[in-house]
Amino acid sequence: MRSSIVAKLAGYLGLPAEGVERRALRHLILDELRHIRAEKVMILSKYNVKSFEDLMKLVEEDKMSDVDAHDDIVRLDYLENHERELEGLLKELEGQTHEHR
Repeated sequence: MRSSIVAKLAGYLGLPAEGVERRALRHLILDELRHIRAEKVMILSKYNVKSFEDLMKLVEEDKMSDVDAHDDIVRLDYLENHERELEGLLKELEGQTHEHR
């Protein structure tokens, strides 16, 4: 079923099926990156900082308790790592796209 939908869409758009799949993957990755970045902004704005490093600096300078911010620090660390992984996949995908042109 999946490949028949891709094939139908590819035919409709006049694109190769592989190109349709790559574009779909690119948009999926970009959408996930938007969600991650939005969540990061929400968390960082709670502490009126611009980055994970800024938040850690507040903790290191004892301007904020790491106990109070623990859950957010853990979540931000996860989001930062996830963001890097997705950015790497996007670069890899875009490299493949350029190779197939």
